[in-house]
Amino acid sequence: MFETEEQKERAEQIVMLLAKLYVLLELSLDTCAVCHKALNHDDECPLLLAWSLLTPEQQHEARTALRTLALSIGNDDALTDPLVH
Repeated sequence: MFETEEQKERAEQIVMLLAKLYVLLELSLDTCAVCHKALNHDDECPLLLAWSLLTPEQQHEARTALRTLALSIGNDDALTDPLVH
C-alpha cells in the first residue's frame, strides 16, 4: 500500500492526530468540524474512522495523554468523561 517506510510512518502520524482530535472533541462537547455532529460522528467521518483504527490500548493512551495535557494547562473539565455515566 505504501511505497516507502516514510509514507507508512506519515500515514500512522495522520491517523494518530485525527484520533487525538476525536478525543479533544469528545472532551469539549463541541460539534465535529468535519461531520458537524456532537458526541456521535457520522459513519463517514474521518475522525471516527481514525479512532476505530486504534487498538483499545492506543485509545486509552490517547485519552490519557490529552487529559494530562489539559490538566497541565488548567482545564479541570478534562477529568470528566462525557461517555461515562
